Amino acid sequence: MGYTCRAVGTPLSAREPFPHAGRFRMRALSTCEPYPRTDRPLSAVSSDSPRSLCHGLLLHILSPFAPDHRHVAPSAGSTAGYQAGALPIGQILDSVPGLSGLVPEGRLATEQVFSIPSEQMSGAHWLQLAGRLRAWLSGDEAPDAIVITHGTDTLEETAFFLSLVLPATRPVLLTGAMRPASALSADGPANLYDACRFALAARQAGIGGVFVSFGGRVLRADAVYKQHANRTDAFAQRFGQPVAWLEADRPCWQPALAASGLQGQFATLALAHTAAVPALPEGDASSMTLPPVGIVPQHVDADPAMVAWLRSRGCQGLVLAGTGVGTMPVPMRAALAQARREGCLVVRASRVPEGYVGRNTEARPEDSDDALDFIAAGWLDARKARILLQLCLAAGMRDAREVQALFDRCSP
Repeated sequence: MGYTCRAVGTPLSAREPFPHAGRFRMRALSTCEPYPRTDRPLSAVSSDSPRSLCHGLLLHILSPFAPDHRHVAPSAGSTAGYQAGALPIGQILDSVPGLSGLVPEGRLATEQVFSIPSEQMSGAHWLQLAGRLRAWLSGDEAPDAIVITHGTDTLEETAFFLSLVLPATRPVLLTGAMRPASALSADGPANLYDACRFALAARQAGIGGVFVSFGGRVLRADAVYKQHANRTDAFAQRFGQPVAWLEADRPCWQPALAASGLQGQFATLALAHTAAVPALPEGDASSMTLPPVGIVPQHVDADPAMVAWLRSRGCQGLVLAGTGVGTMPVPMRAALAQARREGCLVVRASRVPEGYVGRNTEARPEDSDDALDFIAAGWLDARKARILLQLCLAAGMRDAREVQALFDRCSP
């Protein structure tokens, strides 16, 4: 399991170089110009105490993976020969200029949870990771904040899952990198450095919950998505504003936005019980650790037989990645309606990167969500809708209206 302990603060002046750890404190900011102003209070950290944040706060850096794009390369100029999961957390920390100087001796420890590329993530890994985090957060010596280094391929999904199952008592920030550690312009060190600053600023401001820190911004776990496969500004939000960003090299948080969504909704759910799933036919995926939920992609000539196939694989819920606002042709609707009659929960989502899927958008009343007892994903994309539906099923929720109420809470 992979934890490193670290505390980070912001300098007293944007023009002042980082001094020794004992002189750090956070400062409050009232305006953050890079993003639109709101009537909600904007806050970084307000503290007049002379006590050093580095001595007063403990930050764990957890590494479930060596991030996807920080593989070990033969040379700084080469992209050949990368091996996913090969870079240990200690080496990642050593690559961050100035980070070690901000933490007093004895406040840093490292431990690596998994050594796999993040595309290999499974529900079993999620449950193991969440169990470890819960233990730390509920212990007598709970850290003030946690930073998780994670590969970018499934970072958004892990972040949303953790945001639902962890208590929102401490800030937990996930970060990663898009360029190899061997690259001259590697973005990993800056992202990790920023995540540490954001995390401790959040703790000082009394902000808890799970977020994604990337490219100098902090994004909501329910809204974040990977918008680009190559660029360093790979992550954005489907809806709403970032909850924090850097202004004059200082963290600036929007506490009201940070408290939105479903943070900690399933924090009391006994995760060990979610491993019990109905018996599956021989040859099916017996390794599933959360209630099985499948995604049905809608496209031209999509085969509605996929619905019956997923049901035969034991899926208790289905999420349609529909066209437009969650639309589908008549044969697909008939297949999903049949699945719902058999007791399978059905969610209509969209394959479109941004936008909202509302209820009852069909012209004919008999095709409406009310008539078919479907759930509208609202602002969640199909992947996030799948995760929320899995946890609803794990919690014993089978009423579509009850589940719909939770989806409705994920909004700007």
